[in-house]
Amino acid sequence: MLLALAVAVGATVIIVLQVNVLPPPAAVVAPIETSATDLASGTSTYTITLDVPQGSYANYPTMAGLGKLSLSANTTGWYYLQNDWVVTVARRSTGDVALPVGTYTVYVREINATHAFVLSSYYWIGVVAKKVQVGTTGWYIYHPVYTAYDTATINVIKALMTELTLNYVYVFQPKSDYVSFDGTTKTFTVYFDQVDSTGAVSAKYYYMSNATSFSPVPTTGSDVVPGIQQVNIYNYVLQSVWALYYDLPSSNIKTAFTISPVQ
Repeated sequence: MLLALAVAVGATVIIVLQVNVLPPPAAVVAPIETSATDLASGTSTYTITLDVPQGSYANYPTMAGLGKLSLSANTTGWYYLQNDWVVTVARRSTGDVALPVGTYTVYVREINATHAFVLSSYYWIGVVAKKVQVGTTGWYIYHPVYTAYDTATINVIKALMTELTLNYVYVFQPKSDYVSFDGTTKTFTVYFDQVDSTGAVSAKYYYMSNATSFSPVPTTGSDVVPGIQQVNIYNYVLQSVWALYYDLPSSNIKTAFTISPVQ
């Protein structure tokens, strides 16, 4: 130790600490109508026609996205609900991982170079996701996509069930018929497939509903929905934000709902 200290006598020692501040990832702006592509910047518009009988309500539910989102609308009739029924992840690198988030764990298991399975232990609900690079930010967003349950996907899901000693898991499919709103009971429902330990798939086997917690989307300004949980500086868990248009139109109307990621 004396020799080591003696070397520094009369010398100049410089310690350079490069501190990199990593901004949080963009949220997943993931309405069911969109594809899993890199929309790191700019605006993408989807025009949908909804035919409604005179004197009836227009009823249009969808997923707004996952994570921290800014929501606004140009007319009344839009509502949103944030919860953790469905989650995905944003990561600085890919690979199998278990991410603790409070009282539950989010498991990521890679299927191949482009897709992965993301499962939350809170409700044992998962999604098949496409790994999308967010521009040049260095982040990968695991974007939920529809799955036909090919052999590779089923094998990954079965292997994770075996690892966790599960008999089944639920899988959300980002399809229009997996989300519904009952105007009579004012109940918003999301459906899930069941995959059992043998690999058998039962479509829309399970559902979860909510009739109490929707908030109107503002027509002046915007609401920021913070559906994001930091695990560490390299991994975030993004929670689901659902959207609903429910209104009684007196004439033809064009209404626009704007969804933007917020860092």
